[in-house]
Amino acid sequence: MHGHFSNLKSLMTRGMFQAIKSHKEVFKNNPNIPVALAHLSLAGSYFSAAESLYYSRLDFYQDPDLPDIFLRFAVFCDELLKNVETDHSHQWTDIEFQKLRETFMSSAFAFEDERLFS
Repeated sequence: MHGHFSNLKSLMTRGMFQAIKSHKEVFKNNPNIPVALAHLSLAGSYFSAAESLYYSRLDFYQDPDLPDIFLRFAVFCDELLKNVETDHSHQWTDIEFQKLRETFMSSAFAFEDERLFS
């Protein structure tokens, strides 16, 4: 079972790391939107793989935080894409990212060092 958890943890942490990179890029003084979207796409790939693994092996993964993390990522993703498409402020992108961060950091997958978010 430990090997299964480490596979899931690897996917979750890689996904969150890419989400952080996407978020950081959007909030640079001169953001490179294609780069932000590339990181968002990579994050989505990792989270999708993690979600598939989770739902295919519910007997191994009894973590109640995972569906919330997947939902929070989807909302963050939708908000970022909507704001890029409409050329609006990313105020809500940040609000939804902070909710994702909070949910992720209160889970078993939390990073040991919060400086990754700075």
